[in-house]
Amino acid sequence: LLAKAVMCKQFSDAHTSNLSQQIAANYLNSGRMEAGLQHARRVYAGRAAALCQGLQRELGAAVDFSPPQGGLFVWARLTGAGGRSTDAAAFARRAVEQLVAFVPGAPFYGQAPDAATFRLSFATASEEKIAEGCARLRAAL
Repeated sequence: LLAKAVMCKQFSDAHTSNLSQQIAANYLNSGRMEAGLQHARRVYAGRAAALCQGLQRELGAAVDFSPPQGGLFVWARLTGAGGRSTDAAAFARRAVEQLVAFVPGAPFYGQAPDAATFRLSFATASEEKIAEGCARLRAAL
């Protein structure tokens, strides 16, 4: 079964449609890509900064994180400051009650998962929504 699935996958990847290739070539030759990239970088940098500022403002010493150097996520770790829990999965359940969702970090570890870690995305939320989400996270602590 695996060999047949591999053959089907290879066959389906054999060629991208000529129309799709022409559309991509036209866009790349139009000179608009750089402006689009600059816009995306500004938007995502603003969102990343809003998330980092919001986490610092709302969660303070209860969370430790480094500003992202790329990507669309902030990895954070519950510190246990003030006697708070360091269980990110429990924090995630409480956050959902506050209408905020994030991913606990433990499933991303190959070995020895850190149950205090979690991953927050800033990809799709506006800076205003990010600030509101951080305030809701404070309520979930």
